[in-house]
Amino acid sequence: MSRTPLSAADRERGKRVVMTLRARREAARRTAAELSESAQVPLDTVRALESGRVVTPSFLTVAALGRALDLSLDELVAVAWEDG
Repeated sequence: MSRTPLSAADRERGKRVVMTLRARREAARRTAAELSESAQVPLDTVRALESGRVVTPSFLTVAALGRALDLSLDELVAVAWEDG
C-alpha cells in the first residue's frame, strides 16, 4: 500500500502545529534537549521538526510533545485547522 502524498494544506497545518510547539517551548525557556527528555522523544526528532526538515510529525510525537509542554491535543488541532 502506497502513501498518498501530502497536500500543501496538510504541510501548512503541520508547520503551524510545530511552530506552536516551538513557541511554547521557548516561552517556557526550555531547550530542545530538555523537551526531548521530558517528552521522551529523540532530540534529533525535536530538532528536525523545529528546523522544518519534518513538517508533518506523527500523532504520537505531537501528543508526547504537547503533553510535555502542557498543550492539549484540542489546542493543537485548533491551531492546525485555523484559517491562515
